Amino acid sequence: MVRKVVSATAIVVLSAFTLAACSSGTTTDTKGSANETPKGATSKVTPKIYIYQNTGALNQKPEGSVPEKLEEMKKMYIEKLGIEPIAIIPPQGGDASKEKLNLLLGGSSDEVDTFQANWDDYASKGAIIPLNDLLDKYGQDIKKAWGEKAWEYMKDKDGKIWGIPRGEPAVHYPIWIRSDWLKKLDLKMPQTIDELEAVLKAFKEKDPDGNGKDDTIPMMTDLAGIRNALMGGFVEHGNSNWVDPADQKLKPVELAPGFKDYVAKLADWYQKGYIYKEAFAKFDPMELLKTNRVGTSSMWYSRVTLLFPQIKPNLPADANYEMIRGIQGPKGKLMTATSGNTASMVITKKAKNPEAVMKFINHQYQDIPTNSLTAAFGTNWGYIGNSKFDIELKSKDIQYGGEYFVSLGTATELKYAFQDPVKKMHADYLTKEALKLDVAKIAVDATILYDKKKLQENIPTLGDIERLRNEELVKFVTGARPLSEFDKFIDQLNKAGLEKWIAEYTRQFNEKKK
Repeated sequence: MVRKVVSATAIVVLSAFTLAACSSGTTTDTKGSANETPKGATSKVTPKIYIYQNTGALNQKPEGSVPEKLEEMKKMYIEKLGIEPIAIIPPQGGDASKEKLNLLLGGSSDEVDTFQANWDDYASKGAIIPLNDLLDKYGQDIKKAWGEKAWEYMKDKDGKIWGIPRGEPAVHYPIWIRSDWLKKLDLKMPQTIDELEAVLKAFKEKDPDGNGKDDTIPMMTDLAGIRNALMGGFVEHGNSNWVDPADQKLKPVELAPGFKDYVAKLADWYQKGYIYKEAFAKFDPMELLKTNRVGTSSMWYSRVTLLFPQIKPNLPADANYEMIRGIQGPKGKLMTATSGNTASMVITKKAKNPEAVMKFINHQYQDIPTNSLTAAFGTNWGYIGNSKFDIELKSKDIQYGGEYFVSLGTATELKYAFQDPVKKMHADYLTKEALKLDVAKIAVDATILYDKKKLQENIPTLGDIERLRNEELVKFVTGARPLSEFDKFIDQLNKAGLEKWIAEYTRQFNEKKK
């Protein structure tokens, strides 16, 4: 093991950070002991890197690792890389986690070197650094792991790379259906909107769960679900901005032909009880699935792939959810693919050892997926047989939570699959379905990276417009606002500054499209 020497200055900085961390969240750290260096000897200090672990890696153990196991992992990285990783565990809850991060970035402490974020939210504030040189020198394996499309979302207009990708365009909103209920009611897998509606009606009226009550939930969904899983069946480009051929301007989907028909269909389904009544309020999908009353789900895929396998043992033996494949609406495919985005691992301007941060992250992209799996699960995993793809966890007793896992994303997570029945459904979706973009519509401006700062500067009412788009859609679907007022809704958007919205989005779209 490389010997650690901690200076008095480092101890003062660490003490200041510890005091700041006491206000919110937990810092996992082990202080090095000061050792005297004999005269004439060369002092070698192990660089420390501070990881704000907000990637989602801690989902398996939100409170963090058993201290002894975390220390084992830390020692392993010190010995292998000559780098000491220190994890900062965020407080639970998105707002609290972001607040903690902003305190670290804005405070006098230096102990925050890398975290996950949309890089464009932080680059303009001077909080992070460009990574081109670091990637060239220390991140060769990272560069190889991600394709050109993923890197395009990491670059600004000058070609500076600000983050390490987390994902790439993918499909996230298939419709899942209780195939055992279809069999019980002698129904076929729906292939059109009309057939899906007939299935929802049957699920509502024929008590497929057999509890003798009129309480079946034909469709579990939310706002993102109705937009991305269903809109494509009614609108040419799906949940996407579109270019109006009348004036060649980029406009929001609410002005697109077919949007009103889409809203009318959902409002009809909601009124008939086909859509869960609390869909647009806060609810717990896991608790809802546990009731054995949910017929279909059009939410983010993992609401089924991660949650259903956990509760399946407590449901009827034949209970099963399958994806509806190839379903079409009047305007074609129902699902809209999720475009690439700027979510990434970034390195802060505060980082004292940015080279060490890049080396640490790069190590997890070497020998994929072995090193990334070790970062995620420690020693609690193994390949099955001679496979370098199928894996299993050795124990259900999670002691290491994944504090040092900083290589999350499709470049690593699609390179293995769990044979554990609880994780297999999720892994199968990621490895076999997530990147099949041909099953969904692609947004017209999917490859455009809009300048958020310019949008806000040139569309002063941007927040008001986005709020109207979401809130009024929910009102129309739930019946809180009659569809007869749809034209008044468009007038509201116009009065809120839609003309400036169209002008700025069109300007950037024409400037950035290739």
